[in-house]
Amino acid sequence: MKKGYYLHFQGRQSIGVSRKIDMQMEELGRYFDMQEIEVGTPKRSLAQRIAGLFPTASIARDYEEAFARLDHPDFVYVRRTVADRAYIRFFKKIRERYPACKIIIEIFTYPYDGDDFGKWNAWPFYVKEKLYRPQLKKYVDRFVTYTKDREIFGVPTICTYNGINVESMAKVGGAFSEGEVNLIGVAFMQRHHGYERIIEGLRQYYQTDGAKEYQVHLHLVGDGPEKPFYQELTARYGLEAYVHFYPTMVGKPLDELYDRCEIVLISFGMYKARFFGKMGALKSRECLAKGMPLLTGCAIDVLPDDYPYALVFPNDGSTVRTEDIISFYRKIRSKEPDKGKLADAIRQFAREHVSMEAVMEPIADYIGK
Repeated sequence: MKKGYYLHFQGRQSIGVSRKIDMQMEELGRYFDMQEIEVGTPKRSLAQRIAGLFPTASIARDYEEAFARLDHPDFVYVRRTVADRAYIRFFKKIRERYPACKIIIEIFTYPYDGDDFGKWNAWPFYVKEKLYRPQLKKYVDRFVTYTKDREIFGVPTICTYNGINVESMAKVGGAFSEGEVNLIGVAFMQRHHGYERIIEGLRQYYQTDGAKEYQVHLHLVGDGPEKPFYQELTARYGLEAYVHFYPTMVGKPLDELYDRCEIVLISFGMYKARFFGKMGALKSRECLAKGMPLLTGCAIDVLPDDYPYALVFPNDGSTVRTEDIISFYRKIRSKEPDKGKLADAIRQFAREHVSMEAVMEPIADYIGK
């Protein structure tokens, strides 16, 4: 059996990424002897942190420890991080010591410059990335991409979809609410989530005179750099009765909150990252596997244009009208009034299109299962 290593850079700090690592490891483990290596970051003084910002300086990572754990690998599967001098040297060292080892790097978002380096304080890392990533083609055999690009940075690609272990996700339960529409967004909140578009729509909806057929509630779960912005916006508009914030949740408490909701939110700010294609976010797979209808501000790669249980808004900064959400909700209920049966239909779609077995197959075939 071929020996493989899954390398990531403190990916376990994110619940979503950690779950994906587990699923990919499990699927690759069906064919290969797999081991996980987390490339950690040692403690640094303030002076060391400042020095590390220079273009030719490297981000402090425990590459030596990671390399020492490699034992005649047939392949390494790497979750991408910022390229710098030490990053390149690490792959060069693998290539020199183990010339037959296949080096595969997963680019989980492409293009990623706008998303990773969009803020002003990210420019030192952007300079490093631009300086060193052209050298990756010397050492990397394949990039894994969720786009249709056949080549990235001069390296051939393996094109696939972002996938999920469908059966590991609890199917949404409960029944449709009467007189309410409950929206849920679960994320480590960043610029590309763009939930301010939903909040702005709620402001307009509740400021309009007249009786409301539906009370629309937004439930935002998780932390992240954009959460204070969403909280401030909610307070400014006086929407505290309709926009509800929760800390990071997992397991049964999160499943119970999902059960209270009818529609799930994906991303509404991909335009900020200058991404205008079809996205393959893991969150969309999780929600399909749970059996929930989707709202998104960016088209999703696996969904046909006429998919009845997803509503796609323009990929820009325009307000998401609450009335459009309500209209979508009415159509869902008219098509399938039973929430359980609706969840079954969406979940079956997930099995057929985004199961981990299906999406990892091209990668396993390239390695040589």
